[in-house]
Amino acid sequence: MTTSGSYSFNCTRDDIIRDTMLNLGHLGVGDNVNPQETVDLTRRLNMLVKQWQGKADFAPGLKTWNRRIGYAFLSGTTGTYQVGPTNGYWTNSFISTTTTAQSASGSNTITLASVVGITLGDTIGVQVTTPAFAGDTLFWSTVSLIVGNVVTLAANLPGSVSSGYTVFDYTTNAQLIVELETVNLRDYTGEDTILDLLNVQQYQALPSKSDPTNISDPTAVYVERRVGYNLIYTDCAGAQDITKYLVIEYMEPAQDIINPLDNPEFPQEWFLALVWGLTREVAPQFGAQWTTVMQENYADAILTARNMNPVSYADAFFQPGKD
Repeated sequence: MTTSGSYSFNCTRDDIIRDTMLNLGHLGVGDNVNPQETVDLTRRLNMLVKQWQGKADFAPGLKTWNRRIGYAFLSGTTGTYQVGPTNGYWTNSFISTTTTAQSASGSNTITLASVVGITLGDTIGVQVTTPAFAGDTLFWSTVSLIVGNVVTLAANLPGSVSSGYTVFDYTTNAQLIVELETVNLRDYTGEDTILDLLNVQQYQALPSKSDPTNISDPTAVYVERRVGYNLIYTDCAGAQDITKYLVIEYMEPAQDIINPLDNPEFPQEWFLALVWGLTREVAPQFGAQWTTVMQENYADAILTARNMNPVSYADAFFQPGKD
């Protein structure tokens, strides 16, 4: 027996669109999808993909390919954080190092133990002590120059930096949180503390969340989705130890399908489901009858895709002393 030895079968945007039109009987042998139909079906395909992301559909919790770990950095002066792909201090990968010399308030250079992995234009957070705040917080800027282990910042430090202070650096912001899974608080040794996940009513019921004297390690969070960003609310008015950070397991949005050769951000077993899902979505606009056979094909494709990667976990769990 001879086999291909290949496991890399994939579909492109145009493959899905063409198969959809064939399902509808709208293409004959040798026919091509016209440009306007391509535009219309691409729009519907992206609508479908966005509907099928996260947990809100027929396969809750199974989108493991969209599951990510994100890191959100804390502040000594606020307990509410706006994070997203274009704002906030939030990433999937970062570098942590420390300073090896003092830097005065108003200067724009810091000396680091290591600059490995730090590049020009990176977002960089520096632990500073400011006269206006009784404690330390993170000052954020961008890297404008690296000479040896000395990093020049794009803005001047608003406070003093001592030797041994923490510095965080990253290149790219993480995407939106579509579905929140878990949140831990991690310290500089890598030890994690599990934080409670709150709903909006539980968060609003907290009496001291905005009290400026309530500066501590967060013990609970509420995460709210907005258009283009997320708001992370903690149960304190500021972080006591800004060398700690939040470790957030979440599902990010499915990537857009734009270009003719773009592959859907779905595993192979979902390709047929995407084709039949798009066929069902656009059948009315082409005047095609949705037949019993079509419905069976759609249902079988969805069921098979959903059952390919079952996840064994409980959505609800109990902890002693927790309601």
